[in-house]
Amino acid sequence: MALHVGTVTLAIVVALVPGCSSKVGFPKDQKMDVLFPPYIVPAGHGIPDGHLRPLGWQKRSSGRIRETPEMPSAHALYVKYIKNSKPVLIHDALQDVQAMEDWESDVYLKQQFGSLNVTVTIKRQALMQEPLHESHVMKFKKFLIDYRFEEWYLVTPIPKKMMTELPLPSCLRCGTFYDRLYEARLWMSSGGTASRLHSHEDHDLHCVLFGRKDFIIIDEKYRNNFNFVENYKNSGSGHSTMDVERVNMYKFPEVANTPWHHATLTSGDCILIPAGYIHQVRSYGRSLSFSILFSPSLEFDSSDCKKILSSNNEVKEEEGLTERTTLADAQYMWIDGDGHRVLSFDRMEPVLLRSTLLHLMRTKENFYLEQFEHFYNDAMKRFTTKPAAADVFQMLTSDVGRDYLTRDDITNLSDEAITSLSRVLKYGQFPVKIKKRVEL
Repeated sequence: MALHVGTVTLAIVVALVPGCSSKVGFPKDQKMDVLFPPYIVPAGHGIPDGHLRPLGWQKRSSGRIRETPEMPSAHALYVKYIKNSKPVLIHDALQDVQAMEDWESDVYLKQQFGSLNVTVTIKRQALMQEPLHESHVMKFKKFLIDYRFEEWYLVTPIPKKMMTELPLPSCLRCGTFYDRLYEARLWMSSGGTASRLHSHEDHDLHCVLFGRKDFIIIDEKYRNNFNFVENYKNSGSGHSTMDVERVNMYKFPEVANTPWHHATLTSGDCILIPAGYIHQVRSYGRSLSFSILFSPSLEFDSSDCKKILSSNNEVKEEEGLTERTTLADAQYMWIDGDGHRVLSFDRMEPVLLRSTLLHLMRTKENFYLEQFEHFYNDAMKRFTTKPAAADVFQMLTSDVGRDYLTRDDITNLSDEAITSLSRVLKYGQFPVKIKKRVEL
């Protein structure tokens, strides 16, 4: 009896000590035959349905999202789904991909890429507290050794060496989509893992190589039901503070009235989640996938795409240039920098910097200081000291105290202003002749 009490006490102490190991001590369950969407049994006794259960147990799914049997052309992807903001599950989207054979083995991954640095998220949860998600950079081989035993999952900008073995989906090889590629990420985990409820301000094409992923997808108009925290005002991106593993229905009662749709992806499937959509992802088994974010635009052009006509002269397929076949053959705004997410150096060059700012606007009318500050702080993480974002932004505006730039303002920025911004982003300091604005 004393031994039992001591064991329980020890378990509680371990759960309460901050920074304690998340290691479970044995390989995590690799099963993938999980019922989804769940079968909901009324709680009864006055307790709200789904209280302290995972997200999805509070209200029945409204059904599957749209599905299509093959990867659409760039034009079809835009007209059918992106233009009208409709998520879609694309079956058998990855075909004849060598990585779907080679990457099945962790031994291969360790041999080919083990020395690369990657970003790994470590989940820690103390007793009766919200879970903490901490990002750490480590060698890929270390992750591969321990991820089957740890509460770890990998979400990292894809290193260039890995990109050479992953396909660039045909619908992104040409046209506006190709010109507006934002970043590419690799995802990997073992056993059951769950993401936060979140959204992106860019379109997300997520493709599964191995394992299974279940998606809960919610229209962005319901974000207030989840205590949603935006990355910056009106960004369309952010996350909910809600614990998706144990939803407190007394704290979030509107979850019971929020419609949601679902999708299940297995090997070879991709899903398109248009910008702004709220979603939560659960992964099962040895899960390995990659995602490509590409930014919304005011106009769409696919004139550089090769059109292949069917027998009745309808466009059957669109393909980009034949040399654009892997992720490494494309240019992204954000790239891997030895395990860290960094702004592409090319994007800091004066010749591309104006288009970079316009890209960041996406479909918005104005580029506000708050958005610039969010971008600037991400881009300047490598510097211990740097000019204040407000001072740098003021350098770009014509009016003192003005907190936004219009699309025309950015288009008409002087070469001197663009060159000065380039220097700040590259070297973390103003040009010598630029004086720091003094706050009175």
